[in-house]
Amino acid sequence: MKLKIKLDEARELLTGEDYDYPKYTTQLMNLANQNAQATRPRNVGQLSDLIQEFKGNKLEEWDEWYLEKYPDTIDEATDKVFKMLKNLEKSIAQIDEKMIRKWVRELIIVKTFSGLKFQETILLKLSEKYELPYRLSKPEDESKGIDGYIGVSHNAK
Repeated sequence: MKLKIKLDEARELLTGEDYDYPKYTTQLMNLANQNAQATRPRNVGQLSDLIQEFKGNKLEEWDEWYLEKYPDTIDEATDKVFKMLKNLEKSIAQIDEKMIRKWVRELIIVKTFSGLKFQETILLKLSEKYELPYRLSKPEDESKGIDGYIGVSHNAK
């Protein structure tokens, strides 16, 4: 017999609490947390190390153990995320369709052109300086953060 338990279901079984949030709220809280850096190790401890250090087996024991070491962390992180969410809320209120169109156009047209042409300009300059051929990277290289190659004769410009 095969049994599958979803992570959310496991959390609910462990805690007896429903961790179901309204649509998009966790994405917004995650964005606010990323910007506020509220749950970074310098603020909450290195959790992957702390959970190894913890000798208990029950969620309640972990809760007690962790909060003994970091008694104000949950409140401090909550405050940082909440303040950042309020900042985001003010920013969202300033966004209109005209601003979105400007941003989308900049992303697709301006940043693509300037970014890719700037990369090619740098490659061309280096190519001339060192008298070596160059070529722009292929999509599989771009996904690795490689913009181009100097001294490569295959498909060189």
